[in-house]
Amino acid sequence: MKIAVTGASGVFGRGIAARLRSEGHQIVGLARHRPENWFHDSEFIEADIRDQSGVRRAIEGADVVAHCAWVVNSTPDEAFTREINLGGTENVLAEMDRAGSRRIVFASSVLAYGARPADTPTLTEDDELLPAADHWYGYHKSKVEAMLAHSGKEWVAIRPGIVVGRDVDNIVMKLLASPMFPNVEGSADRPIQVVHTDDVHRLFVRAVLGNEVGAVNLAASGEPTFREITTAIGRTLAPVNKRMLKAGLGVLFRRGLVEASPSEFDLLLNFPIMNTDRLVNEWGYRPAWTGQECIEDFALAVRGRVSLGKKVVDLPWRTALVHDVPAVDTPATDGQVPVPAGPDGLNGEFDTPVDPRYPTFVASNLSEALPGPFSPASASSTVRGFQSGGVSIARRLKLRGTAAVEVSTRSIGVFAHRLHAGVTSTYYMADAMPGTNPDSLNAQFFGRVLGDTPVFGDQRPPIDRPGIVTRIGDLISVASTGIGLLAGSARDSDAYVADVDRLERLLPDDLGDLDDARLESLIMLARDLVAYGWVLASWSALFATATATAAERITKSGATAGAEGIASGRAISSLRRLADLARTDDASVEALASDDVVAALRTKAPRLHDALFEELALVGHRGPGECELRSATYSDNPALFARMVAKTLSGEPSDDQLPGRSPARRGPAVARLAAWQLKQREIRRDKVVRSTWVLRSLLREIGCRLVAKGTLNSVDDVFYLLVDELEALPPDVSELVARRRAEQERLAAIELPSAFHGRWAPVADDSLLAPGEKLTGLGVSGGRIRGRVRIVTTDSIDDLEPGDVMVAEVTDVGYTPAFQYAAAVVTNLGGPMSHAAIVAREFGVTCVVDARDATRRLPHGALVEVDGRSGEIVVLAEDDTTRQGASS
Repeated sequence: MKIAVTGASGVFGRGIAARLRSEGHQIVGLARHRPENWFHDSEFIEADIRDQSGVRRAIEGADVVAHCAWVVNSTPDEAFTREINLGGTENVLAEMDRAGSRRIVFASSVLAYGARPADTPTLTEDDELLPAADHWYGYHKSKVEAMLAHSGKEWVAIRPGIVVGRDVDNIVMKLLASPMFPNVEGSADRPIQVVHTDDVHRLFVRAVLGNEVGAVNLAASGEPTFREITTAIGRTLAPVNKRMLKAGLGVLFRRGLVEASPSEFDLLLNFPIMNTDRLVNEWGYRPAWTGQECIEDFALAVRGRVSLGKKVVDLPWRTALVHDVPAVDTPATDGQVPVPAGPDGLNGEFDTPVDPRYPTFVASNLSEALPGPFSPASASSTVRGFQSGGVSIARRLKLRGTAAVEVSTRSIGVFAHRLHAGVTSTYYMADAMPGTNPDSLNAQFFGRVLGDTPVFGDQRPPIDRPGIVTRIGDLISVASTGIGLLAGSARDSDAYVADVDRLERLLPDDLGDLDDARLESLIMLARDLVAYGWVLASWSALFATATATAAERITKSGATAGAEGIASGRAISSLRRLADLARTDDASVEALASDDVVAALRTKAPRLHDALFEELALVGHRGPGECELRSATYSDNPALFARMVAKTLSGEPSDDQLPGRSPARRGPAVARLAAWQLKQREIRRDKVVRSTWVLRSLLREIGCRLVAKGTLNSVDDVFYLLVDELEALPPDVSELVARRRAEQERLAAIELPSAFHGRWAPVADDSLLAPGEKLTGLGVSGGRIRGRVRIVTTDSIDDLEPGDVMVAEVTDVGYTPAFQYAAAVVTNLGGPMSHAAIVAREFGVTCVVDARDATRRLPHGALVEVDGRSGEIVVLAEDDTTRQGASS
């Protein structure tokens, strides 16, 4: 079905269009400006709704029109608002007549009823609309409803309460994000009706595709007051005299300094209360969000933001949620179109095209988060998060021109379903940070993996140089942002921890108790929290790298500061506590040696069994490949964690302090600052993984339901759908899943280079090192130690035995427990700030990172000597008599 969406750049239009497109419908969007994240395969008409020819092109051939075009922001020019709202609707209806379109669904409002006294009974859809003409918003809404009723079309008018949610960025945001909100003669304690954007989008799609006709009221259960709203979003209520407020607003409104006129503000304080029986009883629809939950979610939208007049600005000391992520194929500001970077036939569906002027990418630390080839579901959560981080950084560092587009879209590259960081774009991030040397920051962040690969191509990107006044303003803004975000790191971290805790509180004990709409909404919330967490982690990584670089320059030392009590070390501490407990009881040791270790612990060592699951409640969300949604965590596989406990028994009892209780290390202030930023990064990443764990469980639940309906063949199929596609399933789900599975299998056989310039080609197999030959990486921790090589992947971590040298492409926190009994750790990728380096320094494990091609060149099972200072890994002859595992 072809569906035209007017006002397609707004909150309503974008969400409705996305769902309808996902279901396989042909979408045409109409608005004055095409959103950056509009779908590449859907037509968009850039035109004003008053432009009859533009409206004609959008509606031609459309069966249904979703009419969301509206002047949301008021203006002293009444003729303008009338032309848009009423004249625009007349244009739409006229073109529907011409095209033969049969149905129109209109985004109306509770304000169609007009202002009502507080003691007015709840209003039904059949109550007469009596908005006063001076309240232009409600007056226009009621006039449009009358036009639709007399149009001869199938029509629906959806009247939502105040629409809120974490993705709201319209006039509601501007009104409620003010530093303070007026309490006019007790208005703060009057209840109002709200509804979440999820429920608006969901009901709108239902109306577009259904056959109901007429008006329907939409509101969440529960009616919060303005006092409750301002408390939830951290704003202040101020007692204000009504007459003085209206007079002041009138002056500001006439001068164009504020959005709301006095009459509109008066309307806001006198919202009618609607009856929603028709919605529930006739339409059979119950909103997924309660009123209180709507407000709590809206708090995410205003966090880190404040409205000043007509502008919403970011607070220098807080990190705001990123609403929209531009498409990765967005052309540069000068029209340069990005091109595929891989060989023909090896580019994946989600691969990033490359602007030739920003040609250099490296795998490095990012592979910790998502080694790949990752699933589509992971692409729409973790990868989206990294891209959101680029948007946030580009905006806050005041980047302009091609650099702004590149950092916002392609600072993170996806190649053959694997993550790479854009080295060239990172150079411009560092260049925009006062006091930061771009070359030093790149070296610190990416380690030696860049090697001789050039940062720039034959042509450097054009630089947008603003005037001196603008440049000084930018410098002050960037400096205040840097200082502010550093100072506010702990507050941002604490708020994010609370966000993820709130998500978990929204879950019932049995996910099967969730209705489908509620389940879908929680999936989207979990996905957005994953993305937001990566925005926070991106800033922490940037600051940690910058401060560590500064510390090295000041101290003239190549050693990077450590960070005690980091969240990524909690799994090791859990392992040590369990091993210490097991040593006190022979039955526990015996049970840990059993094949069915969990069952044996339950019957033979119940104390250790209970302790195991108490620890898993804290760290069970982690596991090898933990950000890949298809992976299993330690909670999914408690036997794996129990076997790690058994292997830890071969070592000495631990005497380490619990994370968070270790005394701060002494040293220069900048070194302590670098360590503190590392700690903040790991706090955030731990909660990112926790929200990923919640998302994984929710996806499995919806996968079970889709299997029961016959839509999917297996629960695992759900991970081959994008998270957004679950809101409105594509029509060819089985074919789509099969194609994506085949692509992932094909890409899994490809070995990508650690770094490439412009284009990449698969890496050929390397010859194995012979005894006496060596490989050199970057030594980041420990002394010299010997052991046998064990090549480890996310699927083979259980094969690592005590005293083995763990050799991996890269490690994430899910590998951390194995650090406890490995003789040493060697990774292909990583720098001084990588996970392996940080944890190894924290727990005194010998470690070498950036040992390029170690997994391909070190013979599996060979005896090697690893030097954590020089970075050398030497293959030894089998007759070497030096005791394995001896260290110096």
